[in-house]
Amino acid sequence: MNDDDRPFSEDELLAFAQGRADSGLAVRIETARADDPGLAAELALMAGLKPALAGAAGAVNPPGEMGWRRLEAAIGQQAAPARAAGSVALWRAAAVVFGLAAIGQGLYFGTGQDGTAPGYQTASDEIFEHVLAIGLQPDATEAEIRAVLQAANARLVDGPGASGLYRVAFETAAALADGRLQLEAAEIVQLVLEE
Repeated sequence: MNDDDRPFSEDELLAFAQGRADSGLAVRIETARADDPGLAAELALMAGLKPALAGAAGAVNPPGEMGWRRLEAAIGQQAAPARAAGSVALWRAAAVVFGLAAIGQGLYFGTGQDGTAPGYQTASDEIFEHVLAIGLQPDATEAEIRAVLQAANARLVDGPGASGLYRVAFETAAALADGRLQLEAAEIVQLVLEE
């Protein structure tokens, strides 16, 4: 017999077994039990479990949210010392390794790669040793600027900056000295400064 074919619900049968069923329901179940051996067996099983079922009817309310939180906290406190001992040692070792790596990297970049004083630049910048800053007339054309730089054997490397100055580089110190004279003599060059 499946649940769809049953004339009584589980709650009704439980109420009958516990003696809580009203008189009309009790009479119908008694009548059906005489005709249905499966129902009689189920009721006999429930009658045998009557002491356990009686406790289910008067069950205490669940502990509620605060009760569950206290239980979780108690379980966490019992498990925490076991986890903490291994975790602390692991974290200390990791902190020492990362600390030493940070100090080493700071020393490497702070002193420069070749042990000299640090030189800060962007990764794409070239380092120019022989550089002058020049100021040009605002109405100077690109062709005029190129002609002056070629005559001075100078190469434009940056500019104009915020102050309006251009940076020009030379291959050697001697080329810088000769180029400086050429740039100072040019009409479109207003200012020549050493960096």
